[in-house]
Amino acid sequence: MRTERSDIENFLYAEARLLDSGQFTEWLTLFTPDAIYWAPAGNDDIDPMEHVSIIYDDVAALTKRVERLQSGHAYAQEPASRVHRIISNVETGAAVTAKGEYRVTCMMLLIELARHRQTIHSARCEFDLEWHDENWKIRRKKINLLKNNEVLEATPFLL
Repeated sequence: MRTERSDIENFLYAEARLLDSGQFTEWLTLFTPDAIYWAPAGNDDIDPMEHVSIIYDDVAALTKRVERLQSGHAYAQEPASRVHRIISNVETGAAVTAKGEYRVTCMMLLIELARHRQTIHSARCEFDLEWHDENWKIRRKKINLLKNNEVLEATPFLL
C-alpha cells in the first residue's frame, strides 16, 4: 500500500476536529480495539508499567472516560471546556511493521478556555497508525506534554 503524506495529515486534522467539536463517540471509532492512549508524567520516555502517567488508557478505559464526560457527572467539565487544537510539523516515517503500521509524529498546540481562563498546552504527539478497511486507525497515541514534569494546574479531559 502506498501512503500519501496528505492522507495521514488529513487523518490527524480530522481527529483534532472531532475532539474540538465534542464528537467523542465518533472519535473512539478511530482506535483499534487494542489501542493505547498515553500521556507520560515526568519524562517522555518512562515505562508506563513502572511509573505514574497523566493518562494511560486502553480502549475500555478511554470509553469509560468518554461516557463519564458525556454523562453530566464530570464536574470539572461543567461547563464544558472550549478547545482548539493546532496540528503542525507532521513527520511520517516508513512502515514499521509488515502490516503497514506507520509511526507518525506531530506538534500539537491545545488552547483551552474553561471558566473564563485560557490555558495553552504544547505537546509532541506520536501515533502508531494502521490501515483497516480503507481507513486509518490509531493503535497508539502518545502525548508528550511540554509541561509533563511540572504541576498541571488544568488538564483537559482529553488531550
